[in-house]
Amino acid sequence: VLTRLPLAAGVAALLLASSAASSEALPRGDCAAPRPATDLVHCDFQGANLAGLDLSGVRLDNAKLENANLAGCNLARASAVGSNLKWANLTGSDLRGGDLSKADLFHASLDRARLDGANLSGANLFGANLNEVHAEGADFSHAYMKDLLMEEAHLPDSRFERCFMLRAVLIGSRLMGASMRQVVLTGAALEQTDFSGADLTGSLLNGAHLEGAVFHRAGLAETRFTNAVVGGADFTDAVDMPAHLADMLSKARN
Repeated sequence: VLTRLPLAAGVAALLLASSAASSEALPRGDCAAPRPATDLVHCDFQGANLAGLDLSGVRLDNAKLENANLAGCNLARASAVGSNLKWANLTGSDLRGGDLSKADLFHASLDRARLDGANLSGANLFGANLNEVHAEGADFSHAYMKDLLMEEAHLPDSRFERCFMLRAVLIGSRLMGASMRQVVLTGAALEQTDFSGADLTGSLLNGAHLEGAVFHRAGLAETRFTNAVVGGADFTDAVDMPAHLADMLSKARN
């Protein structure tokens, strides 16, 4: 049985509460002067400068936000399902409890954003920057995350089931208790990453760099580590360690 860390009370509340933007009938918003808790799906915000605005609880489903500047915005509980956020700047934004499922975040910048309890399942995050994000309990399942940069991120109890994370960089990130079943992490940079209590069942870490990574009590059933750099990684009390990994660790010690 894997040990899982409890969600913080605030994150649990975000997960239990449905998004205000998706569950309520919102008044039609003014595209020239957007306000919180309004429906903005009709707006074209491509290249718009919306930095620092309070857009909490807005509806932006399938909206045009390509190249938009949303740095420092309050987008808590906002719904942006399927929206076009290619190259958007969301640096330092508050997206807690928001719904960005199936959104296109190709090469978007979310550095230092708050994503606790957010839904990014099925999102396109190819080449996106999520360095130092705080995303406790966030759902990234089925997201496309090739060449993602996510260093020093806080991601406990998050979900990454079936994510494609080829060559992703997660150096120094904290993934304690995360669900990472059947994730492709081939060639990923995972140095000093903490996977304590995470479930990596059936995942591919072939060729990954794991120097200083921690896998205390992590679930490793059918996980593949072929050609991974495992020297200096800590697998103390790992569950269902594959035989080929045990052999690799033995050779690394000799």
